[in-house]
Amino acid sequence: MESIDIHFHVVPPAFVEAVRRGEFADVVHIERRSGTDHMLFHAPPDVVVEPGSALDPAEHEVPLIVEGLNRRQLDAAVIGPSPGLFFYWAGPALGARLAGALNDGIAAMVRAHPDRFIGMGTVPMQDGALAAREVERAVTELGLRAIEVCTHVNGVDLDHPSFTPMFAAVERLNVPVFIHPQNWGDMRRWKSHHIWNLVGFPTETALAAAHLILGGVFEKFPRLKVVLAHGGGYFPYQVGRLDHGYDVRPELNEHLPRHPSEYLGGIYCDTLTHSGMALRYLLERVGDDHVVIGSDYPFDMGYDHPVAMVRESGLGREREAKVLGKNLAKLLGIG
Repeated sequence: MESIDIHFHVVPPAFVEAVRRGEFADVVHIERRSGTDHMLFHAPPDVVVEPGSALDPAEHEVPLIVEGLNRRQLDAAVIGPSPGLFFYWAGPALGARLAGALNDGIAAMVRAHPDRFIGMGTVPMQDGALAAREVERAVTELGLRAIEVCTHVNGVDLDHPSFTPMFAAVERLNVPVFIHPQNWGDMRRWKSHHIWNLVGFPTETALAAAHLILGGVFEKFPRLKVVLAHGGGYFPYQVGRLDHGYDVRPELNEHLPRHPSEYLGGIYCDTLTHSGMALRYLLERVGDDHVVIGSDYPFDMGYDHPVAMVRESGLGREREAKVLGKNLAKLLGIG
């Protein structure tokens, strides 16, 4: 596989059918409006749900998904659930059922197209023990090769002790964690100009990466590997500020025996920077072997031509080959 994408959203067809049957009616249902199916979530009032609820056929109709791969010149993609499907706000038992259904659906897609799809699962992060259990099942029974989590869990950051079982499980099983942002909290200053996505998502990713490092998660799990969406957000471009803070602020020494930049070995970023200049800097900052393709399929803030973007960035043949697929294949333990 020459080109592999880590950032490729799907809604498994089997999950769509389960929702249509009303299996998860307490939290989500599908409604037809003006000729378009909408997936409507019954989240608590304090939960921020992304605007727009249309169920895009490109997310759940497999022929369209394969066509999307071909159009982007991708040999394969790591398919994972759209961020709206994390369902962390559901009760733990229901969250586990939802994650299980999504993972079963993703595994079925992989079985049907093993040459094009690589499975990435979701887990019920609202309960660390249940999350660890679903990691174990997803990897050892379903054959999924990565786990996707949000930048926070109901506003709780990823260095919280309750998530320790999940991180222990992924480290033990040697599977990477793909971290995808979703906004939280007071959205009043993020509503206009699509800023909730344009600025909110990169900010969320920077917060998550900072918590993983400064909160001691990488220190506790030195073999942990995470992939940050959207080029790492703002994180890669301010690592020097974290190092300076480590030198002058005593509270940064609480969990860390080393500078924050010394934990970059566990961090990978996708290519979704929308800038060749930013991509070249990213390669210098996190390393040639720590950047992988991310297209954000099928959303409008993604890349329609992720392979061409890499090839047009002037990286040189060896670096280009690493970013297009070699880095991700090694990370996933395939080929």
